[in-house]
Amino acid sequence: MTLHDNAPYRSLALTGPMGVGKTPIGRLVARKLGATFYDLETEILTREGQSVDEIRELFGEARLNALETTAIRDLSLNRHSVLVISGSAMLDESSRARLTEMGPVLTLTCAVNEILRRLYVARGAWFHNPNNRATLLSRLKREWRVTTLDLPQLDTSRLSVDQAADAVIEFWLSHATL
Repeated sequence: MTLHDNAPYRSLALTGPMGVGKTPIGRLVARKLGATFYDLETEILTREGQSVDEIRELFGEARLNALETTAIRDLSLNRHSVLVISGSAMLDESSRARLTEMGPVLTLTCAVNEILRRLYVARGAWFHNPNNRATLLSRLKREWRVTTLDLPQLDTSRLSVDQAADAVIEFWLSHATL
């Protein structure tokens, strides 16, 4: 099968707050359909040599927003791709408009207690430090606003990565018409 037989021509953007499974689900969807996978935060790290959190801390939110807008503009030119976009980046109206023109956008959600459990499992002892935990909770609060946008949603609270990926593929295939 060619790439055109698998992944739709129009790309898919996955968004949502941290801890909902955007990256593992996005990677699996891309692998199952032979699509290219892009993660906005990894793209910024590659371009700038600094993580999103480092950029926010050193240069402020305005600089980070400018970098996200530029990266989203560039990534939205790709086809047959899965793009993982942070919840806070999706709040920018121009970026959101660009991504919705590119293809379907799906917001992944999850119960807050499940997000916190996942973050604890992923971060381990690091999560016990009150300053680290406060930083994560502040970011989660900022990114949670994406769930209030008028975008389709998929709750991943009780889904395995495979189950969520299958639901995302079904969504993408049903919404990716030209």
